Amino acid sequence: MKVGILSFSDGRPRVHETLAQGISDHANRIVEILTNEAVDIEIVTGDRIIYTPAIAREEAFRLVSAGVDAVIFNIPVFAFPYLSVIAAQLLQKPILILTPEDGSLPGLGGMLASAGGLRQIGIRPERVWGSIGDPKVKERVLRFLRAASVVNRLRGQVYGWFGGRSIGMGTTTPDFDRWYRIFGVDVEHIGEIEIIRRAQAMPDEVVTEGLEWLENNCREVAYDGDALTRDTLAFQLKCYLATEELVRERCLDFIGVKCHYDLSEHYVTQCVSCALCNDPYDWRGQKDTTVFSCEGDSDGALTMQILKLLTGQPTLLTDLRHYDRNTGLYVFCNCGAHATWFAHNSADPKENLKDIALYPTIPKYKAGGAHVQSLAKPGQVTFARLSRSEAGYEMAIFAGELVSVPIEKLKETCWEWPHAYARIPISPERLFENYHANHAHFVYGDWQSDLVKVCELLGITANVIE
Repeated sequence: MKVGILSFSDGRPRVHETLAQGISDHANRIVEILTNEAVDIEIVTGDRIIYTPAIAREEAFRLVSAGVDAVIFNIPVFAFPYLSVIAAQLLQKPILILTPEDGSLPGLGGMLASAGGLRQIGIRPERVWGSIGDPKVKERVLRFLRAASVVNRLRGQVYGWFGGRSIGMGTTTPDFDRWYRIFGVDVEHIGEIEIIRRAQAMPDEVVTEGLEWLENNCREVAYDGDALTRDTLAFQLKCYLATEELVRERCLDFIGVKCHYDLSEHYVTQCVSCALCNDPYDWRGQKDTTVFSCEGDSDGALTMQILKLLTGQPTLLTDLRHYDRNTGLYVFCNCGAHATWFAHNSADPKENLKDIALYPTIPKYKAGGAHVQSLAKPGQVTFARLSRSEAGYEMAIFAGELVSVPIEKLKETCWEWPHAYARIPISPERLFENYHANHAHFVYGDWQSDLVKVCELLGITANVIE
């Protein structure tokens, strides 16, 4: 992420001169702490301390040109508040005001006056008062910067929606106007047949290496001579390459593919594409992940993209399938594939693929192809899901712990499909009353506070379920 720092001072030149060194020292301390603690942060500092409107405009435009994701306003003194307002209006970026805990200077007053002035015109900066060297203060700053980076990078992205609504699920469709207004995301609607047309035009040789990679590294490739043959698996891999090609050509940042019941009925399911797009590798080596949401789930894809931008991890879509009262476990599974990375969270594909099986699609998917069976690695996870109502958008957020189960347990739901089993400290009655979609998404680790901050910056409701 790229972070700007602007420093503000008293508007009287003679007073500013007496304060300049202390203001600079505090700015340097911020730079030192942030660069030491977060290797992925690039700092862009102001050339001059702002004490006139002209300097405020000049420095704001410079940070805009630098493409910063967020800006820290360094206010350790009673800086004239209108200077912050001028800069903020030009920046149009998330802003955090940072003021040290120092009773010898009226920095707290400067922070409150500047924040109040910004609030009057509809800009709500984050306010942090305390030493940047204090671990709690530092974490508050870093949390804000992570969230701000997500919000800023999301704006201007393009979502590729292939095929439209799947199996009548209204919760999977995008709201074009609200997506633009809230998230800054465009929607490009593309016919699924374009995937098929390109895949059909590809020679067999382009996927030979990919077929061998799966056959040699997966736990099992269960060819049955009917639904799953070498030809149907090869065509699934061609669909994956065609999808990749379309992502590049159309400059798509994340995608959702309908599949049911067009492709899954007449061509092949897109399970392999879903797994490999969301994976950080394929048979050709390491690559960037592309969020792929099956069943054309657009709010699901947007949730996954937010999780990816926040954590850098692969993400997934699954169904909240069942609550097992005998074991106290929530069961997550669906026909769409999880990224194979979830098997062991390893950068080495062979380590993950050794516990991945490709099974023939179940009979209700007439076209055939492979389902990608997997069991997600145990660990702490954060669940999230965007949904909307007449009141606006909200994000459901809750924590859980994935657990290990014998592989045979998958037969209680659907043997061929990917699964995750979670212990969640929420009663099923409370969860089902407060969760508004059948699809769910998760990443490893505790990201609840970061997601709440993302919601605050987007202006949507954070529905933390406990």
